[in-house]
Amino acid sequence: MHTSYTVGITTGEYKALTTVMIDQQDWVTNALKNQARKTTLDITRKYTQFKIDRSEAITAVGSTAIIEAAIAEGVVGLATDVSPSPEK
Repeated sequence: MHTSYTVGITTGEYKALTTVMIDQQDWVTNALKNQARKTTLDITRKYTQFKIDRSEAITAVGSTAIIEAAIAEGVVGLATDVSPSPEK
């Protein structure tokens, strides 16, 4: 599955950003991918510990399968409007 995002900014916002970065699209892409990478590692760590604590085998193979299993087994939940910001 591939997901893409479109972000709209005002002319003023665009002009402001041109003073601090060369390629805004590259920056947005890198920021999103880096957050996904960090979150994937965190979920993998939590899920692994969850299974170890219960002496259960980890049958999920690959990061997507581990994320799906962690959600299905309640190790992590989906973000909601009342969730704290993922930035720490």
